[in-house]
Amino acid sequence: MSDAETSAPVVENDDPIICQIDGEKCHAIHIYIKKKHPDWTIERYKREFPEAPLLSEKAKRRVAESRAQQAAMAEATGAKPARVSRQAIFHEVFELGNAKAALSSVGKPIAIEVFDEYPESLKEFMPEIDRNYVFNIDLTRKVLMGMRLNKPTYLFGFHGTGKTTVFEQVCARTGRPFIRVQHTGNTEESHVLGQYVVRTKMVSHEVMGPDGSRQTVETPMSVTEFQLGPLPLAMLEGAVYCADEYDFAMPQVVALYQPVLEGKPLIIKDAPPEFRMIKPHPQFRMVATGNTNGTGDETGLYQGTLIQNAANFSRFPITEEVHYMEPKIEEAVISSQTGIDRADAAKFVKVAKEVREQFRDGKISMTVSPRELINAAANGLVLGCNWAEGLRLAFTNRCPRVDKKVIEEFAQRIFG
Repeated sequence: MSDAETSAPVVENDDPIICQIDGEKCHAIHIYIKKKHPDWTIERYKREFPEAPLLSEKAKRRVAESRAQQAAMAEATGAKPARVSRQAIFHEVFELGNAKAALSSVGKPIAIEVFDEYPESLKEFMPEIDRNYVFNIDLTRKVLMGMRLNKPTYLFGFHGTGKTTVFEQVCARTGRPFIRVQHTGNTEESHVLGQYVVRTKMVSHEVMGPDGSRQTVETPMSVTEFQLGPLPLAMLEGAVYCADEYDFAMPQVVALYQPVLEGKPLIIKDAPPEFRMIKPHPQFRMVATGNTNGTGDETGLYQGTLIQNAANFSRFPITEEVHYMEPKIEEAVISSQTGIDRADAAKFVKVAKEVREQFRDGKISMTVSPRELINAAANGLVLGCNWAEGLRLAFTNRCPRVDKKVIEEFAQRIFG
């Protein structure tokens, strides 16, 4: 072979691929079907044509070049590159069937952002998909809106209404790592930001042996290092940070979130130089939950919640009160989570309706959550379908005596 032959340039393949729907040529199937076949999704295309390519060689090169540029920019700036997302269809990702509420105002499928990759360092924070979870479509759309637009979202309401779980399951379905931090009156800045810790490190050094030879030995040494807290970890790696029980924390502690809620870097004053300024990763999102909207507890049920700083809460562009579910949805949730018949689940929902109405009217001091109904149904199933006893163990026994008597009368009438 001649030198000219060995040095000949490699001819790159710029040929397009064929769309299996209409036989036309294109370079990227997901772009082509979005323009020419909006009733199709990439998931449907892959299902019906599993062997068909999705990108031409030219398109693959462009994707590789784009990723290389992002990596080079990230290395130059010290920031981590954005993860590559893909578009998927809302009602398919969340398995909502043909529900009208899962479509746009003109009846078209809604495109959402989904990630197939996540950093290995956050593997433990990837939530598992709960196939039995029943999504409130309207609430899920609002959570997704906050994720897509990078707007911090605060959900509040009675216990057991699924505030934290909807965030967790949205992350599970869309491929976002989820870091949940519980707040209490004892939460300090260091619990969120990080702190210096002392650890033991083995250090190698040479010593003179009995025979005069040099030997290498290891001895323990105490070293001080800065350990990042959950917030800067989420910001650096691009996770969803959930500040749970936000209204339990001291107002001066949650004030540290204010620059983060504004989309600005986090400054950790006591950290070493490499961690002093934490810039948010492109996929970092912040959400929060609470039993109140920061103005205090009007019910007396949530001891420990505090009146919060209005300036802090004003930095949540999306705030939503989460109510108990519609009866049919709550029946479906209880049935799917416990395996009891839908008719028996409906009885639990009837009891809950009575209890909640009495609570709303100020006649009893306790209300019942879906979580407690699920526990009651699970207990009753183990006890041979003794639903009244299941409810007593999961909920009624914790009520004041007067409330307990009223609730047991409801249960007796409905369960028989």
